[in-house]
Amino acid sequence: MTICPGTVLLVFMVSLWIIASWTLRQCERFHDEDHANLLNAMWLIAITFLSVGFGDIVPNTYCGRGIAVSTGIMGAGCTALLVAVVSRKMELTRAEKHVHNFMMDTQLTKRLKNAAANVLRETWLIYKHTRLVKRVNAGRVRTHQRKFLLAIYALRKVKMDQCKLMDNANTITDMAKTQSSVYEIVSDMSQRYDTLEERLLGLEDKLSNIHEQVELLSDLLSRCLDQGGGTGNIAQLATSPSSAADRANERRNFLHPESAALLPPVAAAPIGNSAAAQLGNSAVAAAQLGNSAAAQFGNSANPTQCLLPTTGSPALSHSRSVPPAASYHWPTSPVLPPISSRTPHLVPEPLLPPQPSS
Repeated sequence: MTICPGTVLLVFMVSLWIIASWTLRQCERFHDEDHANLLNAMWLIAITFLSVGFGDIVPNTYCGRGIAVSTGIMGAGCTALLVAVVSRKMELTRAEKHVHNFMMDTQLTKRLKNAAANVLRETWLIYKHTRLVKRVNAGRVRTHQRKFLLAIYALRKVKMDQCKLMDNANTITDMAKTQSSVYEIVSDMSQRYDTLEERLLGLEDKLSNIHEQVELLSDLLSRCLDQGGGTGNIAQLATSPSSAADRANERRNFLHPESAALLPPVAAAPIGNSAAAQLGNSAVAAAQLGNSAAAQFGNSANPTQCLLPTTGSPALSHSRSVPPAASYHWPTSPVLPPISSRTPHLVPEPLLPPQPSS
């Protein structure tokens, strides 16, 4: 309908005419002999469709009358559609309107220039015939004055025509399109503003959360500093000479026995009262642990004793720490079987220092 409205309307009217004529003939053929002819039925439908109604042929049945009424309503609607289609075909398009307005504006501009030139010319002639001549000719002056007034009237008329052209250029359709485009732009701007406002609110929430976390971080740092006071004393003890000596002894004990025996003993430096008290407590605990271990070793079955050299002899290769220069009681191994006559090779032999080559 929007592409070829005239063709669609013509096909609809012809189809309606034929179908209505055949239906009217079928309804009226048994009641009136005039309706038995299809041409008479087509004549009645055409007269009813065009809203003329001569009255020479009329329907007699209710079916025929209903068809006639429907045909009259369809005729009125099709007539209105036909007028709309013809007016649309005769109306200028938007591009044609712009071209027409441009040409009219150009023509009116030329007319305006000519009218302005006529006004200036008549003004100059009036001044010439009144001031630049020795004898003033009243008739000629009146003629130029009359022409001067006509030129002013023509100039005003051209200006009025230009104003009307500008008013007609902006039709109601153009104003509606402009209004719709402005409404779309405003709605788009409002949506963007709402989106920006939501983002700003989310940013404010994130900033408030960061501020709260920073405040909690200061409290947490103060608590950590308060709890780290006790560890400061331990760090001081660790940096003292006595702690260095203890670490050296531990290193000496956990090295290979031969290397540990060759390390010179480290003398403990004097320490403070607090460190001495702590070391004393640790010594008491170590003594208690040693007594319990000795009791366990004494209760073990068949301890084996081995004597070590007293003059700088290295430790046994089987031990994990440097034994003192005295007899050492080997405990029972939880992995190896107990020492007996059947396993004499498991008994450790004393390790003698290497003899210097002569």
